[in-house]
Amino acid sequence: MVKVEVNQNKNRIVSIHISGHAYSADPGFDLVCAAVSSIGVGTLNALDELAHDDYDLVLIESDDPVIEIKEKNSNSVGNIVLETMLIQLKTLQESHPEHITIHTRR
Repeated sequence: MVKVEVNQNKNRIVSIHISGHAYSADPGFDLVCAAVSSIGVGTLNALDELAHDDYDLVLIESDDPVIEIKEKNSNSVGNIVLETMLIQLKTLQESHPEHITIHTRR
C-alpha cells in the first residue's frame, strides 16, 4: 500500500512523505504506482523550479521508493503546488482506497 503522511501547520503543508507500493497490478503494469510516481516527481520538479530554496526535496528510487518534501521557508507558490499534489493524491485515493492511504496531522 502507498502511504502518504502530510503535516500541516496553520493550514500550510509543511511536509509530505510518500512511501510504499500500491500492488494494484504486477510490476510494470501498476497504474496506481505509476500515478503516484508521476504526481510525486512532477511536484518535486515544480518545487525545484519554482521554490527550490524553500524546500528540502528527496527522491529515493529503490525497492522501497520514498518521496519526501519539507518546507524550510514559507512560500505561497510552493504551498499551492503542494495543495495541488494533495488534491491529486486524494482523487487517486477515492478511486483506489485499497491501495493508497493519506494521513494528515495538523
